Amino acid sequence: MSDDADVLVVGAGLAGLRAAQVLDAAGQRVIIVDGADRVGGRLSSRRVEGFVLDRGFQLINPAYPELAATGVMSDFDLRSFSSVVRFSDGTSSYELGDPRVDPRRLITSLRHPDLSVSDALKIGLTLAVLRYSSAAQIVRGGDISTRDALRRRGVSSRAIDGVLAPFLRGTLLDDELATSWHYSALVLKSFTRGRPGTHPAGIVALPEALATSLAHASVRLGERVLNVGATGVETDQGRYDARAVIVATDATSAHRLTGVRDPGWRAQSTWWWSLPEQHDTVQLRIDTRRKFLSSALDVSSVARERAPRGCSLIGACANGEFDVTCDEGVREDVARLYGVTTSDVRLIERDTVTHALPVVRPPLNLHQSQVHDDVIVAGDYLQTPSIQGALVSGRRAARIALARLNRSVG
Repeated sequence: MSDDADVLVVGAGLAGLRAAQVLDAAGQRVIIVDGADRVGGRLSSRRVEGFVLDRGFQLINPAYPELAATGVMSDFDLRSFSSVVRFSDGTSSYELGDPRVDPRRLITSLRHPDLSVSDALKIGLTLAVLRYSSAAQIVRGGDISTRDALRRRGVSSRAIDGVLAPFLRGTLLDDELATSWHYSALVLKSFTRGRPGTHPAGIVALPEALATSLAHASVRLGERVLNVGATGVETDQGRYDARAVIVATDATSAHRLTGVRDPGWRAQSTWWWSLPEQHDTVQLRIDTRRKFLSSALDVSSVARERAPRGCSLIGACANGEFDVTCDEGVREDVARLYGVTTSDVRLIERDTVTHALPVVRPPLNLHQSQVHDDVIVAGDYLQTPSIQGALVSGRRAARIALARLNRSVG
């Protein structure tokens, strides 16, 4: 089998789909090849017992500029959660929220025992500066760990450990805040500009929307890629020839195919629980007692379609890999956070993702080469481990391919 295309894209995740979208809009003949039976890469959803479960804990932030640039969000049914975060031990609760949305949140936030007025002002100033700074301004200068950067800004250890670390650990998958501050700052900027949400069909709705936006590109699923070169791809079903090849897989697969560096991974475990239908549970919840879970969220509070009638779907996650021995402890934590008995908390599924996010140690480098031995590469590991990072990398890969095609024509 021999198929000719202008560009072959290996991988139908966000980076590959964005690259194909840009190339497709430029009138290029594009073939996407992926070994899975669906588009989405690491983003997938499935239906279990009437619940819609994501692979891992996944939210979509509409504030990402590259996500808006795809054009798919105009009719995307994103259901946003509250901008309030509830810290609770099951007896006492403290809610932190954006005072710009509700000025009363300034007072309720200061009730948190680990947040002094001085710390609140320093954190507020940091967030204000990040909100109105460009990405280029944020990553300018030397980079250090997130914990060290917060200390340099005068935030106390009590506020870091009691407020910021619990909030950030679920996003960074990093309990120690050793992650690049430049990356964390970009994440915080996105939180100041948008409210993350979910889709009734789960996270897979996003890559499916991108795939639907392709006017002419051909997506070929169920073909495992064996080898790649600058002008061709060999799969378990034959060979494709093209004028340019983009490898838009995860970092480990890209390392196997091209030799590009694999930065390593952070793992996450997510427990999906069924509870009797809850009300007023649109806030992210953080456990201040046992501190095992990074967060818990009632995803059905904004997307009723994700749970059967009379039930709520709670996603509770922790950083790392955990097995059945932790299930009962997590059940007790969820029951305490939502004020129900443990008999009301039924485990639907435990999901451990060993390759959840690429590791981002300082210094963050947003200008890594996306060409390796004449093969163009794309993926969030080359930017930031996020929807934004994957999409930006895909767009840049497409532009490299377009420049290469234009040179060959000239």
